[in-house]
Amino acid sequence: MSSRISDLPRPLRWGVILGLAAAAVASLEFGGAALRSWRAFPPPLDRPMPRGLDWFSLVGALGDAARPAADVEYIACLQYMGGPNALDGFFGQTLPLYSRIQWLDPSFRHAVVEGISVLGWLYGRPAEAEILDRAAMASDPTYFDYGTFLGALGYQRRLDPKDVLRVLLPEVERPDAPQMVLRVYGNLLLKQKEWSRARDYWTWVLSRSDDGETDAMARRSLKEIAPHLGAVRP
Repeated sequence: MSSRISDLPRPLRWGVILGLAAAAVASLEFGGAALRSWRAFPPPLDRPMPRGLDWFSLVGALGDAARPAADVEYIACLQYMGGPNALDGFFGQTLPLYSRIQWLDPSFRHAVVEGISVLGWLYGRPAEAEILDRAAMASDPTYFDYGTFLGALGYQRRLDPKDVLRVLLPEVERPDAPQMVLRVYGNLLLKQKEWSRARDYWTWVLSRSDDGETDAMARRSLKEIAPHLGAVRP
């Protein structure tokens, strides 16, 4: 039996969102500053609809459950990204999935930045990343980091990786830098064969990260780097 949310029968899938909505209303997360921040954005139906909008996201917006619907869509997105989806056009649904999340809940910045990073640098599709980035900027113009990412994507499209690294450096140095941005930055250093800089970077990441996937990538990268520097890293 498939465990994907997208494969659930419609009544059961809608039951998931109603359950999340009830839990959200009952929790502190859905109250106070977090709720005020979310309500600062226009409702999804007052903003342009993204391409690839599915019935689930639309019903979530119509039913005043856009935020829990975004949570469900994000879970579905992670399942999709972790599955064998190369045959659909090398994860061709990545942009529609992250676009629906952004449309439903612009305050879900972590997911949006993750989507921009995945599309722009992991999959090498900066044009798609720019679509997501520009939609996010239109909905959330006070979050200036989207402008930084747009500049980095511009350099990426001109195949100027050194400028991409320069523009992204302030983002990775932030204490709340998303894990995906940390991984993308280190991967760019490896692609540029900047071995000494990559070694220092991944060592620094290990000293500050508490994310298992990022830590594992850092250790793999340090092993890859060591032969190029003529030294054995622990």
